[in-house]
Amino acid sequence: MKENDFIEEEIYQAGEASQVSPLVVKLDKCRIMSDTQVPPEDFLMRLFGKPCFPRRDLTTITGTEKCGKTFFTSMMMACCAKKDVLELERISDEPLKVMWYDTEQSRQSTKSILTDRVFKLANLTESDIDSNFFVFNVRANTYQERLDYLLAGIETYQPDMVIIDNVSDLLSSINDQEESSRLIDQLMQLSTQYDCNITIVIHLNRSGEKRSLRGWLGTEILHKAYDVYYCQQVEKTDVFSVEQTFTRKYRIHEKLYYKINEDGLPKITNMPDYQTHEDNGQGNMPDAYQIKSGTVDRFNQEYIIHNEGNARQPWEWNLGKLFGDVLSQYPSLPLDALQRQVMSLSGIKQPKYYDKVFNLAVDRRIVWTVMDKNGRVVAILTHLPS
Repeated sequence: MKENDFIEEEIYQAGEASQVSPLVVKLDKCRIMSDTQVPPEDFLMRLFGKPCFPRRDLTTITGTEKCGKTFFTSMMMACCAKKDVLELERISDEPLKVMWYDTEQSRQSTKSILTDRVFKLANLTESDIDSNFFVFNVRANTYQERLDYLLAGIETYQPDMVIIDNVSDLLSSINDQEESSRLIDQLMQLSTQYDCNITIVIHLNRSGEKRSLRGWLGTEILHKAYDVYYCQQVEKTDVFSVEQTFTRKYRIHEKLYYKINEDGLPKITNMPDYQTHEDNGQGNMPDAYQIKSGTVDRFNQEYIIHNEGNARQPWEWNLGKLFGDVLSQYPSLPLDALQRQVMSLSGIKQPKYYDKVFNLAVDRRIVWTVMDKNGRVVAILTHLPS
């Protein structure tokens, strides 16, 4: 018997634990126990007074093309330097370092946004911007170079906030499951290692459904992001909006509405009045009410409110009752199950029209979408019907 074997045998006979494997030693470093010391949640900003953009985590901004995503990221960058920008508020007294990684626009556009928008929103001098802002335009590079440069930049400059616009340009295919998972894992590791928030911008699927991010990459992002913000231009108006559509913790019920002023800067405004009359007589009514005359008679009248004497909107959905009759029976429902039950109750036949009704219920804060413990998107009532 070898000497080492003899020693191990003696330890075993004495009742001592044998040597654990190197993998278990590494695993033990990941173990969470009741006395484990972990840093508290640390948020960079507040929106409508609620904490958002956490360090050591991912945030997502989405929307269709030309819907105000870059305006919102411009507000975020300005808020890294200025304490308050519109409804955003920086939590720390000290300015934050921000890295903006632009994969989409021309170099001229990137510089114009920095100097003519962020610069003015934050009331900064050029020297102030250059000391805390690390702005890179990598549109001309390959996807692998973009990823390599990003990793090097975060390691070198160690910003408090990283904004990647657009994350889809960091891989060869947004529908490659393995590549998408690997990228999101890398970003999560970077946010933890360098104690920063990484905000990733991604387009919606072409359907425009605001809970459907593009490709397999979008699916991975929904599973891992701390919160998601949806940007849009309100139909038939010059008003843009930002709303939180998913969060792990702090729900922000308010929407941010803004217009672009004559200087090209976003300014706070109110929610558009959907009843404003226009030449076509329809007004800016929600899509759910812009249907052919007579169609309403096919719906279950239990969920229809008739507005006598209102020629512009003679009827509307009783959204609280319709969605309440379904959701009050459950703590939450997956979106496909909710769709089946609401369509069955209401008499809605077309899934695309159901989407319009559902979106209106979300806009009116009757229904809220969240992630359950299994990573599925589910719907809940914001309050039980009376």
